[in-house]
Amino acid sequence: MMNRMTDLVVALDFNQATEAEKLMSALQDLPLIYKVGLELFTVVGPEWVMKQTSSGKRIFLDLKLHDIPNTVMKTILQIEKMGVEFTTVHLSGGHKMLDTIADNLPPGSKLKVLGVSVLTSFEEEEWISNMSLIAKLGAARSIHDSVLHYAALASDHPAIAGMVCSPHEVSEIKNKHHGLFLMVPGIRPEGIEKNDQARVMTPEEANLAGASAIVVGRPITQSENPRKIAEQILHDLT
Repeated sequence: MMNRMTDLVVALDFNQATEAEKLMSALQDLPLIYKVGLELFTVVGPEWVMKQTSSGKRIFLDLKLHDIPNTVMKTILQIEKMGVEFTTVHLSGGHKMLDTIADNLPPGSKLKVLGVSVLTSFEEEEWISNMSLIAKLGAARSIHDSVLHYAALASDHPAIAGMVCSPHEVSEIKNKHHGLFLMVPGIRPEGIEKNDQARVMTPEEANLAGASAIVVGRPITQSENPRKIAEQILHDLT
């Protein structure tokens, strides 16, 4: 297989370990990263995650942390011990939260902290509505402007290795901030329903736009032949 620009992340969107393990078994030996989100993590806990990383699996623990700086920092340190490759924090947590992470991560840590900007489930009008208080203060931003604002913060901050963004912002962010690792959800292979993702793109389009990794869930997890779908997406990323 040729070298790919873009990694494939499979979202383990399950509420029990057996289903996640069944899928991972079906996808065994494929060059994948597995995303463990809040739903699965609350069921399986840190021990299960450590079992996966100890067996050599690449894990993205997607918890989207946003709390007071000390709480986020201590949680990041616990995540770091699990051996996962990626985790997420909300960039809206601000500089102090990010500074606390940067100041306390162990030297040489392999954990990559990714910043979350605007969730791909948002439509423009809904995002502006949710920003209504800021709008009253005269500082409202569109989704596009909000994401670029957070991209600049992510690029400038030593705690952040990259960010999570919609596929439609990838190209512009990549051009402005070359070093950012861009984790891109909202990916749907040609002909697959969008479901609750509002801003979507095909794997090939995201690859060409410069995504570092794409996240695919239901098109793989709900397929009758998940390995076939995963292999096709990997092919599209070559």
